[in-house]
Amino acid sequence: GADYVAFGAMFASATKPAAPVADRARFAEVADLGIARCAIGGITLARAPALIEAGADLLAVVSDLFDAPDISARARAYAQLF
Repeated sequence: GADYVAFGAMFASATKPAAPVADRARFAEVADLGIARCAIGGITLARAPALIEAGADLLAVVSDLFDAPDISARARAYAQLF
């Protein structure tokens, strides 16, 4: 069994620039699976609340975290969203 299902890219992303943008409605469509729903792709701290509101339980973040001047502070800011 899977622990989570991931959807992305949620936004344009430098990590995978050719990835198509996923529809946020997918989170609601799989709510009955009973597993965590993960958003990936182009996620920023400013964009994250809308994804959580749409049903994302997890966020896979690369650039916005590791390009931050204070990685620990940025990680704590993401954690506070949950």
